[in-house]
This record gives sequence, C-alpha cells and structure tokens, in this order.
Amino acid sequence: MRILITEDNLQLAEFIQQAILQDGHAADIANCAKEMTSLLEGWQYDALVLDLGLPDTDGIDVIRQLRAQQNPIPILILTARGGVEDRIKGLDLGADDYLNKPFAIDELKARLRAILRRPVGYSGNILTRGNISLDSKARRVMVDNNNVNMGKTEVAILEYMIRHASLTVSKNAIYDAIYALGFEVTDNAIQVAMHRIRKKLEQAGANADIKTIRGIGYILS
Repeated sequence: MRILITEDNLQLAEFIQQAILQDGHAADIANCAKEMTSLLEGWQYDALVLDLGLPDTDGIDVIRQLRAQQNPIPILILTARGGVEDRIKGLDLGADDYLNKPFAIDELKARLRAILRRPVGYSGNILTRGNISLDSKARRVMVDNNNVNMGKTEVAILEYMIRHASLTVSKNAIYDAIYALGFEVTDNAIQVAMHRIRKKLEQAGANADIKTIRGIGYILS
C-alpha cells in the first residue's frame, strides 16, 4: 500500500509516516493542499490521511473537491477541532473515517486497515488467494496454515499482488505502491524480490502463482 499523509505539522506527519513504513508500506508527506494535489496527480495512492486544518485550504473543501472530481481514494480525517459539525460534514461529503487529535498511532493504523478492506477474499486483517493467506496487521504469510518466512519487502509486494489479483500490474506500479518518494533501490529490486516470493510460495505448496507477462508486468492467478 502507498499512503499519502497531508498534515502541516511536520513532526506529526513524520511520526505517522514512520509508523506506516515500519508496517511495510510506503508513505509520503504533503504539508498543504497544493502539494497534496500535485502528488495525487503524479502517483497512485491507496489512502489519504487528511488533516482538516491545512494552511492553504480547509480540509473540508479538499474532500469536497476530490469527490466532485470522482476521486474514490479512501480518506481518513485527522482533526483537532472540538465540535462534531466538521466531522459530520466531512463524512457526509465522502470521507471514510476520522480521528480526533491527539490519537493513538495503533488506532490510526487500524482505521487505515479498515477503510482499505476489500470485499473479495478479505476477512478482518486477512487477505487470501487460493491457499495463500496474508495477515496485513501481523505482516505474516501462510500457505495451508503453515508459516512462510518472508522479508518486509516480499510481504509488501505479495500484499499488493493479492489486492490486485487477476490484474496485470507493471513493475513501476509495484515500485510506486511499496516505496516512499526518495527511497533508493536498484533497477532489478522488484524482479529479485519477485523471484524469492515465487520460490518460497512454490516450496510451500501454494496453488496460486505469480506469472510474468513479458514486456508488461506480473499477474497473480
């Protein structure tokens, strides 16, 4: 997953970013609505953590504009405002959830997982494909209830593939989804990680496989 954090308090934004990165996901920071808009135009994000008190545009207006543009990105509101009116307005305009400041970081991560749930092949924190199951909270992969030892990057790539099962995804799309901006990796990092994932799944007896579509990308079938 790749999360965009729009928060003008840089210390708080970096705290949230580090928590998301430690869970094996990518996270970028925008300090204002203008920067957020630029990032949304250039990258594909799975969710938006949005502070209502931005310096250049009210967060309520940001939600209104995104939904008017038919942008379906899941939105988690952060707010220090005491009244309920803005929270209700944000939810009515299309936000998916909200958190009052101050908040527990574990609750933020849990709420992000909740709004990112997919109705197909998903139960609680568990993503499934065939006899493969991936716990998105514990960052654990199992085949037929037997643990498969995978590194953080491998789990992140496999999670992306399960969430996009039966769809062909490019190497660039995978890179954009799991690495934060400015993260340095070698050109063949995805290819090498994909090879390890395939080998581990095959050895574990997985009945779903990641295939290479030459010149296009990968597909989990």
